[in-house]
Amino acid sequence: MPKSAIVLLLFSFVVVLTVGIVASLSQPPPTAVVVVVDPGHGGHDPGAVVAEVQEKDVNLAIALRVQERAASSSGLRVILTRSSDAYPTLLERLELAAAVGASLYLSIHANYYRDPIVCGVETWVDTGAGGESLRLAREVQRAVTAATGAPDRGVHRQTLYLRHASLPTALVEVGYLSCPGERAKLLDPAYQEKIADGILRGILSFLGIP
Repeated sequence: MPKSAIVLLLFSFVVVLTVGIVASLSQPPPTAVVVVVDPGHGGHDPGAVVAEVQEKDVNLAIALRVQERAASSSGLRVILTRSSDAYPTLLERLELAAAVGASLYLSIHANYYRDPIVCGVETWVDTGAGGESLRLAREVQRAVTAATGAPDRGVHRQTLYLRHASLPTALVEVGYLSCPGERAKLLDPAYQEKIADGILRGILSFLGIP
């Protein structure tokens, strides 16, 4: 093959390779699914308070762990309704979810009951919630109880502020502060990680993200 032909062939190869690289760089990255996670209460509203433990602090600690764990999932972006000891109103939390185009909204809470032997995880949806909210609640309930080994208290319905949302919503009660053994676990960073792992797995399962 003549030398000029070889040079032309190599030049053509370099051009094609360069065009391919530039084209790949210009492609927009895959769009992550946005979800909103709400650490319940905050600011002037501490939620349940037992033995000087404030529910709002437990909720935030777990939510931050969920967000941190989600950072390793390229298909998911977790936005929190609060990342500090602040109090957005309940409607402001839902408005945030709508503004960012969230695919779901999950609120994290810790529970309280007058009988200290009651413990476990339960998840709630609004009485008028549709099938997708119920499916979200079931996925989260299943995953959190599997990750923690906590008693499974099931999925329930009651009238919630979540009724004002137009996307799948649920509220997970990750344990009882009024149960001494469970309260100790809820303050344990290792146990908080288990809860966060369960919540994230439930969300990913609901969304169909591996």
